[in-house]
Amino acid sequence: METRQNSFYAPRLVLGLGIILIGILFLLGNMDIIDPHDYLQYWPVIIMIIGIAYLIQCQHGPGRIWGTILTFIGAAMLMDRLYFIRFSLWDYWPLILVITGIMMIVRASSHRHRMAFSEAETNDANSFIKAVAIMGGFKRINNSQDFKGGEFTAIMGGIELDLRDASIKGEANIDVFTLMGGMSMRIPEDWLVIIDVSPFMGGYDDKTRHPIENTKRLLIRGTTIMGGIEIKN
Repeated sequence: METRQNSFYAPRLVLGLGIILIGILFLLGNMDIIDPHDYLQYWPVIIMIIGIAYLIQCQHGPGRIWGTILTFIGAAMLMDRLYFIRFSLWDYWPLILVITGIMMIVRASSHRHRMAFSEAETNDANSFIKAVAIMGGFKRINNSQDFKGGEFTAIMGGIELDLRDASIKGEANIDVFTLMGGMSMRIPEDWLVIIDVSPFMGGYDDKTRHPIENTKRLLIRGTTIMGGIEIKN
């Protein structure tokens, strides 16, 4: 069965509705029906709703973490505007770096044993690819006929992976983390892509064709922060 998740659909929907609401407020203000500034002070509610949408949609750690952060920030900013507390987002922005580092460590630890176990099952040295691109680029063509997956990290850099001449025996797993960077993958047309990526101020784009048979599955997990992931044939 094909499984596709679009974890940023609800947040974009909320933003779209928020833009419409703001437009209506300004329209009513121009018609001298209301004063839009009396209502615009509550705009942090939009951030709260986006955070809640992440919490509802995302079933795994990274998405729920960012959902919690957005909900907390929106609630704190709203209470600050209502004079219940004093809150300045600028004072707490380093927490984003701390949380990002923790997420990288947790994901690396959780996938290390699974990857090591899978590596032991094959004698093909090209079955696994591990790459880190920090303020630089990584480009690789892989033709393994027993591709198992890999681990990729792009921080202010880019990764290009060409798997069109590779093959999968069952299922392969790719773990990816991007921070202000991106990753592009090209895969065979007979591979079914299953995406479980949590985007924060970023996104992913699946441009692959959907095969009728799903005997070869590529599972992509990870997090993209202010970056993007593209998969195509």
